[in-house]
Amino acid sequence: MFLIASERGTLREESEEWVSIDEDIPVAATVTDLEICQAICEQDPSINADDSHGDECIEENPPTNTEMRQAHAILKRGVQYRSTNFKKQFDYEKYISELLRNNCRQATINEFF
Repeated sequence: MFLIASERGTLREESEEWVSIDEDIPVAATVTDLEICQAICEQDPSINADDSHGDECIEENPPTNTEMRQAHAILKRGVQYRSTNFKKQFDYEKYISELLRNNCRQATINEFF
């Protein structure tokens, strides 16, 4: 509800009602998540589909360190040309480098027990 001032200076009360315009529109078909996943998997054979969980269709492998380094180099070049916050840029670069370095570290047998 809101008030509107008329030209004569008096206040007039008007109410606002929400009208559902989509209620009576018939739906042609209801598509489930599984059907969407199956259609996507059929269109792109490079996507690995693992239906062992039932509701999950797409399972991706994590990117390799080489792919992450290439992506990091591309992002770094883009940020250098567009960024003015060099502290934040340095912090991001430091974080990503540390993440990649830790991912390359060889595990010792004690870490598994």
